[in-house]
Amino acid sequence: MLEAFYATERGSLEDATINGGFDLHPELVWVDLIAPSQDEQEWVLEAYEQTLPTLKSLEDISSSARFYRDDDGILHISTYFLTKNKNYQVEDDAEESSNMLATVQTVAFILHKDRLFTLRGEKLVAFRAFRARARRNDYDIDYKDPTWVLLGLLEAKLDELADILEDIHKDLESYSTEVLNVRHREQILDLDDMITRLAQKEDMIGKAQLCLIDLRRVLTFLSRPRALGSHIYDADIRELSEDVRSLVEHDAFLFQKVRFLLDTTSGFINSEQNDTIRRFSILPSMLAPPMLVASVYGMNTDVLPFAQGTTSFIVVITILIAFFIGPLIYFRWKKWI
Repeated sequence: MLEAFYATERGSLEDATINGGFDLHPELVWVDLIAPSQDEQEWVLEAYEQTLPTLKSLEDISSSARFYRDDDGILHISTYFLTKNKNYQVEDDAEESSNMLATVQTVAFILHKDRLFTLRGEKLVAFRAFRARARRNDYDIDYKDPTWVLLGLLEAKLDELADILEDIHKDLESYSTEVLNVRHREQILDLDDMITRLAQKEDMIGKAQLCLIDLRRVLTFLSRPRALGSHIYDADIRELSEDVRSLVEHDAFLFQKVRFLLDTTSGFINSEQNDTIRRFSILPSMLAPPMLVASVYGMNTDVLPFAQGTTSFIVVITILIAFFIGPLIYFRWKKWI
């Protein structure tokens, strides 16, 4: 898919209809490619003489491959975007990609003097949010400068990460109530299921941290004097950097909260297992005296007291029941069973 946008007179962005390479005119300031076909890549090459990287090549994590200017002065940036998986499934036969609550996608930015190219494998919420914001142009930004499009997309990425962390925080507060409420935990809560849910949240927090650290690296690169070629963007870059720093701290807090809930839930599981083992260990101690008496009276001898006669049988049975009921009452009084 290929989408393109041009800047209006008041500086906002509007969609351009693209039916072929002939529609890629010089006035377009942003060309967005989503898993582009070979034909779409050729349209871009013919219209703007711009070669696009492959989606596989975007996975290189070294800084020299993710943030650099080429010999023609074109800025290349590859960064991670975190997005929730709306097709999340829990069935065992589901596809691997559907078993993740959130996925990390790599997006390439290629910044010319006159336009911005973006390349990604899937549709992302942050891009849709930025397009809606750029159409309204609430902040009166002149998107004729493609650098503002780049910074706007990075800001939309940061806003989405903030929303995801906020949702995780709300979920963890709910989980805390479930785990720490004694009646709910003992009567309703499935502790094994809670461990799974907490592990999934920890996975999302880790991916959010990866995206935040990557964004911090991007902003550090853009803050260099020669990266964007102008100081008019410095204030916005500093503001984004401060927001990233605060979110990194919030992410660390959420990680500690998840670890606390995981340790607490694991402790309750161990406590339940210990109670079960204790009950099983009490049973042999309750049965040991009756079994001893039964073993003694089961010997082939006539010298034992109460060994013969109907009355003797009743006496022995009474002794056996007393030996069994006595420990039962004691352990019940101790609340061990």
